[in-house]
Amino acid sequence: MILVLTPNSAHIKRRKAIEMKKTANAGASGKGFYAALSLSVAMVGAACWYAYTGAGNQQKPETAESSVQAEFTAPLMTSAGGPQTQTTVQTTAVTTTQPPQTTASEPDAEEAAALLHKTTASKTTTVTAATTAKIETPKMPVSGEVIGQFSNGELVKSKTTGIWQTHNGIDIAAAPGTEVCAVMDGTVTEVDRDALWGICVTMLHDDGTVTKYCGLNEGLSAEPGQVLPRGTVIGAVGDTNEAESSEQPHLHFEVRQNDCYVDPEKYLSIPQQSETTAAPAE
Repeated sequence: MILVLTPNSAHIKRRKAIEMKKTANAGASGKGFYAALSLSVAMVGAACWYAYTGAGNQQKPETAESSVQAEFTAPLMTSAGGPQTQTTVQTTAVTTTQPPQTTASEPDAEEAAALLHKTTASKTTTVTAATTAKIETPKMPVSGEVIGQFSNGELVKSKTTGIWQTHNGIDIAAAPGTEVCAVMDGTVTEVDRDALWGICVTMLHDDGTVTKYCGLNEGLSAEPGQVLPRGTVIGAVGDTNEAESSEQPHLHFEVRQNDCYVDPEKYLSIPQQSETTAAPAE
């Protein structure tokens, strides 16, 4: 004999209600979890942003690290509708700050001076160099008295020719054979025999000054192109100066600067006489 049990309608309804409740509980539980997860992610982002902006605006050297914590508690329900439990999601955002840079302070003036003194005190060398600049002045070409002065462009009457003419140099009395020397370092540019002034030597000096020695004797020591130091003998006083043969033996000496005749006495720093030598009488 086979018994067939047919569930009644009340039992079927009860089962459907239980299944629907389970489904509702499961849906509510899933939605709550995702809501809690989304809210946790949002709070983590907010905490990171706050930490970033706070670290950019305010840097506190004494703070090694700071943390922001956010807690969220989401209710969870059991699938069977049992007691509810709470799950806490805790997030921590950590920010670090770099230690402030420090710059070594510069020593003040006193410290620098003391350090310099300490460094150089052990090694101090005193060097005393006494250098005396040698200033050379023109040397007298021959020793003797000036018997004929520079006329500075004025006409004077010659004792020998009786002609009024300029006297472009000075006459220095000296016996025949007296040595004549270069007044300054220079180069011999010309050695010639003039019809009036006799045997002459012309020199060009380093500063551009030109000197001329007239009335020299035969047998000169100087030759064209020679570079002679100051005081070098270039010849001797002679009797070849026909233009001034009526006067006592002497050296006729001329100086030119910038192609102009200048006073040899000033060039040689010879003390000037109080009165100018008068033109010779007829």
